[in-house]
Amino acid sequence: MNYVKSLRAQTAALLTLVALSVALPAQADEAKSMVSNAALFPVRAASMATGLVVGIPVAMCRRASNRCIEYTDNFADKIGGHEHGPPMMFGAILGMPFGMLVGAGEGVYYGSKNAFGNSVDKPFSLAAFSLDTELDADSH
Repeated sequence: MNYVKSLRAQTAALLTLVALSVALPAQADEAKSMVSNAALFPVRAASMATGLVVGIPVAMCRRASNRCIEYTDNFADKIGGHEHGPPMMFGAILGMPFGMLVGAGEGVYYGSKNAFGNSVDKPFSLAAFSLDTELDADSH
């Protein structure tokens, strides 16, 4: 009986030693990255908050202007072509409201996506504020 308890204790001690020896080299690398991540956390959080406050309105304006032009051209093409003035004026009557509505919704989505996605890798970058050349930074 005493022998079995001793054998269990020795086996548990041996398994603990093996587990510690396997994990120790990995912990040294993880500790450095953990300290780096902990130090950068306030910077990333501030970048994310600023990216939401600044990036969403910027993305809304950019997407709304692109969608207004696109919808106005599409509506004008259906009634005479976007090369002529009168079809463009009538196309703008429907194109502007639809473009503003769709563009505002897309701007909220892409502005939030850019703020969350880019603040971790590149805090306070143009991409985090939706000011990059591509609105969706993951697309390039």
